[in-house]
Amino acid sequence: MRRLLLITFSLFLLSGCWDHQEVEELGIVTGVGIDQSQEDDEKLRVTNQYVIPSAVSTRPKGSSSGLSPFINETLEAGNVLDTIRDQSLYVGKPPYYYHLKVVVLSQELVEQESMLDLLFFFFRDHEIRRSVGLIVARDSAETLLSQSFLKDEVPSIQLEKISYNYLAKTARMAPSVTLGGASKDFAHKKSFVIQLGDVFEGKVRIEGGAVIDAQKAKMVATLSPEETEAYNWITEQSDAGVIQASTNGEEERFAYEIRDVTSKVKVRKESGQLTYDISVHFQGKLGEDYSPPSSSFQPEYINKREKALQETLKKRLVMAMERAQHEYEVDFYEFMEPFRIKYVKEWYKVKDNWNEVFSEATVNFDVQVEIDHFQDVGRKLPYNPPVEGD
Repeated sequence: MRRLLLITFSLFLLSGCWDHQEVEELGIVTGVGIDQSQEDDEKLRVTNQYVIPSAVSTRPKGSSSGLSPFINETLEAGNVLDTIRDQSLYVGKPPYYYHLKVVVLSQELVEQESMLDLLFFFFRDHEIRRSVGLIVARDSAETLLSQSFLKDEVPSIQLEKISYNYLAKTARMAPSVTLGGASKDFAHKKSFVIQLGDVFEGKVRIEGGAVIDAQKAKMVATLSPEETEAYNWITEQSDAGVIQASTNGEEERFAYEIRDVTSKVKVRKESGQLTYDISVHFQGKLGEDYSPPSSSFQPEYINKREKALQETLKKRLVMAMERAQHEYEVDFYEFMEPFRIKYVKEWYKVKDNWNEVFSEATVNFDVQVEIDHFQDVGRKLPYNPPVEGD
């Protein structure tokens, strides 16, 4: 009896990789693109990007194998699930979505169709992780998944890598939004911004943002790179950015690199008027300075540039907020949150028409800029132009 029990329990420990699958036998999909069919408005055009393991694994590091590391398969049908199942008619390896990196939706499509409907399959499928990124393509999703900066790179994997640069490299792209994040925002009726991708001079680029109205579940506006920077700073999504300003015309231009952004949003009501007071503190370094030789240790030198930066940055923030309130009329800055917390009873009265309330609110900005570091510390060296004949 003891021996029988030992054998029985050993089965659980010695089962090994009974359900393993060889990589070469899987159709690993790392990117999915969804477009509107150009031939039939009732159909979707879905592109699956398959990684070719043999082209990647046999390539020595830093070298080119001469083989494309990916292949795109595009089909059309009335819904996403149908196109995915129809892949089995053309591809010997069934699509495997456990390693999916990004889902790309065309701008044309998300402006017309509900994102909740388009993403239903991805929200529900057990193979697809909640951490998969979302990107809106200015043109077609299929085109975006066909371009790569490097010949041996997989476009979908490259897009995922680029999408995280908003954290510390640049604020000109919207924050990375995942399937899980989008699902949560839709459930709470919170509008949000998705990264906007396109192909520029034959290269994949992520710049700007697509505003998604959670009430309509559709894209309603496009943010310029400057508006995207303002959005990232106000919401503390990014600690990056390079600002060019001037203290005395073009002759005294300088570049300021942001390294840290702190933003505080306070809400109040006076005489029935809703007001938001936003304080934004920028901390960074002076990257370039085209002004005449001067000492960077002098308080006048620093104060003069900090004041110029305050004016420049405040104009940027005010302009972006005015467009959000009076042109787009959508609260993607999540100003609903401090209001909901402070005025609970009133929130339930206005939550269904919150965008209208947001559009009529007064927004004040207090901008502070600190220069705490220099590329070249100390006195700026005089420029001696070369003499002809030297």
